[in-house]
Amino acid sequence: MRGICWILYHLVAKHLPASSSKLGGKMVRGFLARRIIRKCGKNINIEKNAYFSPNIEIGAHSGIGQNAIITSGVKLGANVMMAAHVRIYTRNHNISDVDIPMIAQGESEIEPVTIEDDVWIGDGVIILPGVTVGAGSVIGAGSVVTKDVEKFSIVAGNPAKLIRTRGIS
Repeated sequence: MRGICWILYHLVAKHLPASSSKLGGKMVRGFLARRIIRKCGKNINIEKNAYFSPNIEIGAHSGIGQNAIITSGVKLGANVMMAAHVRIYTRNHNISDVDIPMIAQGESEIEPVTIEDDVWIGDGVIILPGVTVGAGSVIGAGSVVTKDVEKFSIVAGNPAKLIRTRGIS
């Protein structure tokens, strides 16, 4: 069943109108995603053209943004908002041996990425392998997150740096 849902998602559902449309794209993508994703909460939203690995977890009331790419080993908590064009990677290319071309060195092992509850990820954000984004945080549009983000932080930039902490004036 999982395989059939995966095929239907990629052939049909991912191309349906955005979730804001009344034409049912959100409902169809959600129905199929719940049958594809390893662990899935209620009331999720998968946007148009999103790519996600089946080996992820997504919490209740969370979403994957339009044209996003979410690779294997990602855990999204509950109430996570994700804008369009977000990339979350859990692997990288091996490059340590200078005597072997990088293309022949293969990829690293999966380094899981965890996005805790109540996080807002802005448009075009890139999150690199092994990162944890703490609960209640905001990642500014276009940021590249290379290190863990503390709870209730607002970070932005390349590489992402602390702008301020939420709840502190």
